[in-house]
Amino acid sequence: MNDSIRQPLNNEPSVSQPAQAESEKEAIQQVLTGYYDALSRDLHVAASFYGEPVIVVQPAEVLPMNKREDTEAFLTKLLSGFKSLGFLHAQLSDSRIKMLSETTAIYSTVAIRYKTDGSEMPRGGFTYLLHKGPPGWQIHALIVTDMDKLVNAD
Repeated sequence: MNDSIRQPLNNEPSVSQPAQAESEKEAIQQVLTGYYDALSRDLHVAASFYGEPVIVVQPAEVLPMNKREDTEAFLTKLLSGFKSLGFLHAQLSDSRIKMLSETTAIYSTVAIRYKTDGSEMPRGGFTYLLHKGPPGWQIHALIVTDMDKLVNAD
């Protein structure tokens, strides 16, 4: 057998550590991109990107949410306020991922929000705590973050 194509042994990782970390970062990026895409289309789908329980940390309050219905209600209230201002969708910018372990990561980003007329609304900084369990990567905390305090990437 050619050594350059040899199969890993049972106790060997099949992917090198740096390659595995990059793969996990790509998976996390896909989760957050999917979440932001869903926010403008279907709040039920957007809520499915969250695990249970979830904690939301805002400047004036901390909201614990134990059930998916709580998360849907939070997102509905949040988006109804934005929709009344003409919100259409949001895009991620300046995204940063810091792996804390194989199953835990922090994702910081700037949300660029757009109105139905194409103009930009005020930007917002957010940090997410994600955990990887049997269903894959899920959001377990959302923290409103000053844009100059975003977490540095690995």
